[in-house]
Amino acid sequence: MAADSEIYSEHEAFPFEKIPRRTFLDTNIVDCLVKWGECIFDQQELPIDLDETLSADIVSLTNIFFVGRRANWDVVISSKTIDELSQTTDVELRRRLVSYGGELAHYAAANGTTEDDHRHAKDLARKLASTTFLASLPHRDDRELISHAIALGCDTFCTRDQRSIHRRKDQLRQIPLRILTPAEWWQHIRPWAGLWM
Repeated sequence: MAADSEIYSEHEAFPFEKIPRRTFLDTNIVDCLVKWGECIFDQQELPIDLDETLSADIVSLTNIFFVGRRANWDVVISSKTIDELSQTTDVELRRRLVSYGGELAHYAAANGTTEDDHRHAKDLARKLASTTFLASLPHRDDRELISHAIALGCDTFCTRDQRSIHRRKDQLRQIPLRILTPAEWWQHIRPWAGLWM
């Protein structure tokens, strides 16, 4: 009985219509997907001494992408994401990151994201990055990524950035995006995951 009431309260707290449908992946999420891909996509065991937050993020992303194989939601990145991935100093890691970024961009294109959409995103980012609309974010790169997410019609921005973006999300309530960590994203999906399994 307790389990039933727990499921019911999860359904109330995270209603079906609030499941993120189009999520922009921050660059650090793409980095996590590449570095920990064997755990996320192939269910390899996590190292026991792994940082608790990173471990929770990996488990959440594993669940999200497992359910996402059958669900009808989109993950999105932009040219700004690819630019940031291209700045990785480790040559082999940079190759893997850019390659996976290209796959994600191809996936978004196959689901309707056009070159015009990306041009619009760049244009909006140029305009918004220097306004007060996103002034609470101290880094221009973060302001540009958030702008790209808005321009590309995303409803959610997923980030592992606790210091810069996530802790300022209360100051960003006016933007048409929810800012979620991987664990928060999974919280929205978990009560409904059985629909796709």
